[in-house]
Amino acid sequence: MYAFYKRIEKQNQLNTNFLNFQPLVTEYLRDSMVDWLTSLHFSLHLTQPTLFLAVNIFDRFLSVELVLSKHDLKMVAIVALVIATKFEERRFPSALTLMENGVCSNYSQQQIIAMEKNILQKLGWKLLVPTIHSFLVEILDSCGYFDREFKNMAFFFGEVALNDYHATISYSPSTLAVSAIYAAMCVLKKSHGSKRRFLNNNQSHSKKEVIFCAEMLQRLANMAPNGKLMRTVSKKYSYEVLLVHSKNMVSMFSVFCFQFFFFFLFFVSCKF
Repeated sequence: MYAFYKRIEKQNQLNTNFLNFQPLVTEYLRDSMVDWLTSLHFSLHLTQPTLFLAVNIFDRFLSVELVLSKHDLKMVAIVALVIATKFEERRFPSALTLMENGVCSNYSQQQIIAMEKNILQKLGWKLLVPTIHSFLVEILDSCGYFDREFKNMAFFFGEVALNDYHATISYSPSTLAVSAIYAAMCVLKKSHGSKRRFLNNNQSHSKKEVIFCAEMLQRLANMAPNGKLMRTVSKKYSYEVLLVHSKNMVSMFSVFCFQFFFFFLFFVSCKF
């Protein structure tokens, strides 16, 4: 599947700065809408592939169709999620169910159906597209990484990339997936040998590009808890991420205490 995804990836790659022709939708507005979409997805207890596909549909539609109001932009996000659920979920919420739950109470069922048809037509009914999640699953499985903590960290960085417009337009989904895994390896203090082997096994991606992208994802992740965006991603993964960071901090503090104690003994012995 990985080879197939790589083959069709370029065919579905988003245009650089695809928001340039949008008179209303700014980078900040796009990112805030993806954050809201992530929150909606989380509240509905949907699977991870659904979120990545929904954002892909949302972005691809914005790259080919003008959206002239925030009211319409929100409807595009909702319908993108509805379409993604039909493709990825066994059981999916209908537009009527979402209306009853107050998610899209400002839109009629006819408007939702009309928008769904419009989105599918504009995208040429292409829904089998490789996303960051698609590559994450394939790469993690091929590398034999089954550790829950590590996989959660990799998917966390994948969602960080998903929520950032610049990351989305600057790198392909496969590069973001490789970089998300490498970022997870760095945060979880994997050995230099394992990181080197991972980069060597993914030579279709520039090592410098992967390392640079991974560093960018780590910076974005560090800003997420205190920023206006990515709040949902921070909340979703807060336990796993904070637990890992706390372990790292304890480890660093232990090393510091040991070094301090060693130098103290050395100083005392020299004095006497």
